[in-house]
Parts: sequence; C-alpha cells; structure tokens
Amino acid sequence: STLGLFRGLTTFGQLWYDLNGITYTLQAPFDIVDSPAFPYRGLMLDTARNYFPVEDIKRTLDAMSWVKINTFHWHVVDSQSFPLVVPGYTELSAKGAYSSAQVYTPADVEEIVAYAAARGIDVMPEIDTPGHTSIIAKAYPEHIACFEASPWSSFANEPPAGQLRLASTATTTFTTGLLEAVASLFQSKLFSTGGDELNSNCYTQDNATQADLAAQGKTLDQALDTFVQATHAGLRSVGKRAVVWEELVLDHPVTLANDTIALVWISSTNAAAVAQKGYKLIHAASDYFYLDCGGGGWVGENVLGNSWCDPFKTWQKSYSFNPFANLTEEQSNFVLGGQHLLWAEQSGPSNLDPIVWPRAASSAEVFWSGPGGDVDTALPRLHDVSFRFQQRGVNAIALQPLWSLYFKLNAKFQTQPHFVQLGLNSC
Repeated sequence: STLGLFRGLTTFGQLWYDLNGITYTLQAPFDIVDSPAFPYRGLMLDTARNYFPVEDIKRTLDAMSWVKINTFHWHVVDSQSFPLVVPGYTELSAKGAYSSAQVYTPADVEEIVAYAAARGIDVMPEIDTPGHTSIIAKAYPEHIACFEASPWSSFANEPPAGQLRLASTATTTFTTGLLEAVASLFQSKLFSTGGDELNSNCYTQDNATQADLAAQGKTLDQALDTFVQATHAGLRSVGKRAVVWEELVLDHPVTLANDTIALVWISSTNAAAVAQKGYKLIHAASDYFYLDCGGGGWVGENVLGNSWCDPFKTWQKSYSFNPFANLTEEQSNFVLGGQHLLWAEQSGPSNLDPIVWPRAASSAEVFWSGPGGDVDTALPRLHDVSFRFQQRGVNAIALQPLWSLYFKLNAKFQTQPHFVQLGLNSC
C-alpha cells in the first residue's frame, strides 16, 4: 500500500548517515521484513491548558511520522479554554479562547488534518464531556453546574470547576449538536467524548440538576447513561466511533456500544478489567506514559507540592511497558495499542519539543515492534532519533552527556575521537 511504502521509506532513511559529503550506512547488506505489532500508535496533546500554534502542531506531526506514530489524539478544549472555532457554536471560542489570536479555525483544522494525513497520521479529536467543561459557561451559562465554585477542590480535580448539566434535556441536546458539529471538521472515524473525573458533589450542590433528577425520577448515574447514549448516538449518526476514558467502562453503569474504545489511564493494571468487560482498549497509563509527571504542583498554593503522578516518567520506564501484562491470551486481543500523553498545565510552545522528544519515541517502538525490547540496545537508537530530530528542527533533549557517546563509539570502533561524528550527522 501507499502507506506501507511510506513506512518502509521511513525505515530506509534511518539507515543512512552523512560525513563530509559522503553518504554511508553501518548495516549493509540488510534484508528487512517489518510490520506494526499494534494498529494504534498515538500521541496526545492538550491544547486547552496552554495554546500551541498550528506550526508547533505540524512540527510535532512531522516528528511523529519519523517514528511511525499514526494517531494524533487532539485534546483540543477543556475547562480552561475553548480554542476551537466550531461552526454554529462560534460563541464558545469567541468567549472561551485565551485571545482571538489563540484559536483553531475550521481552516486551521483542515490544514492540520491534511498535513497529518500526508504523513500517515489520523487525527482523533476529543471534546471531553460532561466534566472538564467549565469554559462553556462563558458562552452558555445555562448548561454548566458549579461554575467556578469554591473551593475548587470540592468540585473538580483541578480549577476551574464546572460540568455540563447532564440531567438537563436541553443540555443533552446542546451537547449532541456540538459534538456533531465538531465531528464534521475531522475525517477520522474515531471521536473521543472523554467521560473522566466526574465530580458528583458538583451535581449534588447544583439546584437545577437536583430538580431535573427529581422530575425524571433518576439517579445521577441513570442521567449520565441517558446523556452518554444520546451524545454517542449523535456521533454514530455522522459515522463516528466513540472513544472514552476508562471511568465510563469501570466506574459508571452506562450503556456503551460494543465498538466503544476505552483509554486506560488511571493505572496500567486496569486494562484487564476493561478487557474483561469486552471493550477494545488503548494504553494511556499515567504510570508509564504521562509526559507531564514530575513537574511539581502548579496551582501555587503549596510550595512543597508535587505533581499528582510523580515521579518523572523516563523513556526507560515507558520502554519497559508490556501491553499484555496481567492479561489473558483472550484479553490481549482487545489491545489496540497505546500512546504517550502531554497534559499542558506546565507546557507550551517553549518546551513542547524537549518534554515530548525523544521520550515519545520509546512508546512508538514498543507499539510498533512489540514488548520485550532491551533498554541497553534501545539507547543507541534513541540517541540516533534525538540527533536526527535536532538536525530537522525538533528540539529533542540529550539523553546522556556527549562524553558517553564518545566513549562507547571509540570503544566499539577502536578509532580516534573524530570518528564519533558518524553518529551525529544523519541524512
């Protein structure tokens, strides 16, 4: 296929170096037979906590393609901002974006989707519901419960508080229409509706929600079930397949279509429970793949605070991940793949490249080649990735002191230090 040829050429390009105008390889002759171990190999970027210009996203897509990542999970909006310009719902971005310059127009989305497609990457959007929606109140206050309620820790996992009034028929209709409108901007068959970190106290304290529940004779979970069924039916009507965070499978008794995909994030050990319920899953475990972990507390009220998912997740940690750990042979068939994720509370254009690369390349190899790789033999490949990225304009971080490369290469080739250039100048 065309995509297979593209992936093959990506591998072929990784075999070659340039030194003083001479192109050469260290591995000839070679005979490569290759195919991906998993169909889903992703990277998630949150563009709501902080805004990333289109050019940053395109550069990230370039880097993804160089390590054969094939899905860009775009967490485009959240409680903090709504930068997506949605036809028919333009008030959301007009009042919810950080500024008129920090938005993604339909033309921007079309450009990003096309740019990704040309590199073999699918763009899966996420509009998280019914939680993580505080910003919607800026334009449609009637649909949001506990808007910016205080103290925020009683109403949300992070500020600002605010969730969709899921028991309201009007809010359910509004949300269904919004998701369908967003879906029209994207070609992907996958669409994430979120469903994580629902705060029940927000609804307990909201008079409008309590009145709706009483009038309908429903519990909160029953109202959530109605909400999810309605919004997912709307997406199915426009040809989309729903993706949700694991809570909608494990924590709430809601009705999900059999083809719903679950993102397993709270703990890698929860994959077995998701598979046991018969749902396809994507590994997005915070204990392996959260790129923001280790950054410290960001709210500012506790100077000794740590990030909730400490410690920092090294590339070695993610590379050690086994997608089939604790799964039966039958359950292993439910694993579609996995991804690294960047939640952007403490990230922006200035540190996008170094916080993502080359760490995200480690999971790219796991979900392309399968588990069981050796960290020692992976390290030189990751060095290679880092140097190639730097030469192509992606600011990947160093993995070791340069001395380590001098020492290892000189020992391997028993030659003078100048020969270490062979590892630094790639084609």
